[in-house]
Amino acid sequence: MEAHSLIEGSDGLFSLPEVCQQLARLLNDEKCANIEIAELISYDPVLTARILNTANQPSYPGPPLDTVSDAIDRIGAENLKQLLSSTAAVSAFEQIDPEVVDMEDFWHHSVCCAMAAESLAIKCGLKQPEQLFVAGLVHDIGQLVIYQKMPDLALEVLEKAGKEESSYRYRAEKEILGLTHSQVGKALIEKWRLPAMVQETVEFHHEPRLAGEFHVETSIVHIATAIANCVEPSWKMKSLEQHDANRQIDPQAWQTTGLSPDVIGSTLSDINMQALTLLCVIAPESSAIY
Repeated sequence: MEAHSLIEGSDGLFSLPEVCQQLARLLNDEKCANIEIAELISYDPVLTARILNTANQPSYPGPPLDTVSDAIDRIGAENLKQLLSSTAAVSAFEQIDPEVVDMEDFWHHSVCCAMAAESLAIKCGLKQPEQLFVAGLVHDIGQLVIYQKMPDLALEVLEKAGKEESSYRYRAEKEILGLTHSQVGKALIEKWRLPAMVQETVEFHHEPRLAGEFHVETSIVHIATAIANCVEPSWKMKSLEQHDANRQIDPQAWQTTGLSPDVIGSTLSDINMQALTLLCVIAPESSAIY
C-alpha cells in the first residue's frame, strides 16, 4: 500500500483526552485569551497540525501561516470549537488496543521531541525556533495512521523491534509494511498543507542525509528524536533517565547543525525545566501536588 492511499479517511485522528477537555474549558471561558488557547494547542501534535491545516485553506485568504497563535486569530473561536469536536478523542482512545500503542507514551515522546527541537534550534541560532517545535511535535504523526489503519501489522512491527531504539522500528516498518511512518506522515502533512519545512523534517527525520533545502532543520529534529528517546514515559513525575542518545544520531547531523554531543545533557535539562510548565497547562489539577 502507498502512503497516500493509507491516509485517506484519516481525518479522525485523535488527541490526548486531557488536552481536549482542557481546551473545551478554555473555549467556553469568555475571559480566556487566545494566547492561552494557543499554548495548550501547541502541545498536541494532532490539534497543531489540524488547526494549521484549517487556517491555510483557500477559504481563509492570506499568506501561509506556521504558528498556532496566528492560525487561531485567522479561523476564530467558533471554528476552533468545531475542529475540536471533530477529533472524537475519547471514543478514538477506547478503540485503540493498548497492546499496539500506549497513546500517552506517544504523546509524551512527541512533546519531548518538540521541546528538544526548539531548544536545539535556539542553540543553532535559527531565527524562528518555534517552527522547530511544530516540526518536532508532528514528526511521528504517521505512526497514528498506521496504528489506526493497520493495527495487526503495527503490532508485528513492535514485536519485531522489541525494546530497541526507534531507528530499528523504522527498519522493521520497511520490512513488514513496505513503507515507513515517515512516508505516511509526510503524505498526511502534505495533505494538511503544513509548511514545506515541516513536510521535509517529517519525511527524513530518521535519514537526515536525504534532506534537501531544510537539511539543518531535519538534522535538528533527528537529534531531538534521539534525545526524546532518553526521557522516560513517566516524565510527568520529572523522572529523566539518560541513555546513549549519541549512538542513535547520524554523525552527519552534528556536522550539518554545527552542534556536538555535548548539547545532549543540557537539552535534557531544558526539557526537564519545561515539564512542570507543560503539566500546569495540560492538567492544572494534577500539577497542584507539586
